[in-house]
Amino acid sequence: MTNTSVHRLLDEAFAGIPTTPDVQDLKEEIRANLVDRVAELTAGGVAPDDAARRAVGELGDVRALVDEADAGPRDADRPAPSAYELMARNRVPASGTFVAAVVLMSIVLAASVVGTVFAAVGYAHGELGPLLPTALALVAGAALGWVVGGSLRQETTASHPVPRRRAALFGVGWGLVLVGALLALVHLFGGTNGWLVLDGLVLVAGVVLLSWLAATTTNRKKQWALAEETVHAEAGNRFERDPAAAARFGIYTVVVWSLTGVAALIVGTTVSWSWVWLPGVLGWVVFMLLLATMLFGARHEDGARRAG
Repeated sequence: MTNTSVHRLLDEAFAGIPTTPDVQDLKEEIRANLVDRVAELTAGGVAPDDAARRAVGELGDVRALVDEADAGPRDADRPAPSAYELMARNRVPASGTFVAAVVLMSIVLAASVVGTVFAAVGYAHGELGPLLPTALALVAGAALGWVVGGSLRQETTASHPVPRRRAALFGVGWGLVLVGALLALVHLFGGTNGWLVLDGLVLVAGVVLLSWLAATTTNRKKQWALAEETVHAEAGNRFERDPAAAARFGIYTVVVWSLTGVAALIVGTTVSWSWVWLPGVLGWVVFMLLLATMLFGARHEDGARRAG
């Protein structure tokens, strides 16, 4: 029933548009994306017919899409729009209320995480009971879950909003991961190792939930973003196109992990071996930022060169 509604609504949207090979190709590409979008909406609890109408409505003006797709081949002197031009053309203004709420909740998240660490140290020295660090860990998990779920519910320039139920599950998953990790830290410092099993179960539950959500996620990219990805898909990643960047990444990786190992050794011998995990976490964060920068940092330069 769902696919039938998609086909019918798509045919109605293309009614009156002359059928050419390019238009037919565009229509079939849109059809495949609509089927994925409807599947995502129905998984989030939307009725099949409503999901089909909503997915087609998100396309906007179909004739404008056809004109945009046909503009390049008919005008050889007109360059194809760059990614930056497409982003500006499809820009979705951010909600001021949501941005303010995220900033406030991020402050709560950061304060509760830091507070949990200090409360865990106080618990380890017998100055505090387990109630305060546990409560702060729960507050941190709730704040992270709200930030993740609320962010996924927002429409962006390139992506449609995630359905409400699915966004909430993503928030729950990340909240469980953070709560499990913080409670494990509290009980590790406090010497109550019997609780570590329960903490581990909470952490594993969050990881399993996030893994299931990731495995069942369908496309939420908008049509122009999918087209842009398709155009540049054959380019491969930066390491394949730039061997020098791959070599620099290898050198940077050795430097990062060497410094991480030295920092862990210094912390363990001068402060306490119970804090030796901290340099490892910081090293992992730096490494992931380095990887993201090396892999995708050149895309802005490429886009600027295309725009210029």
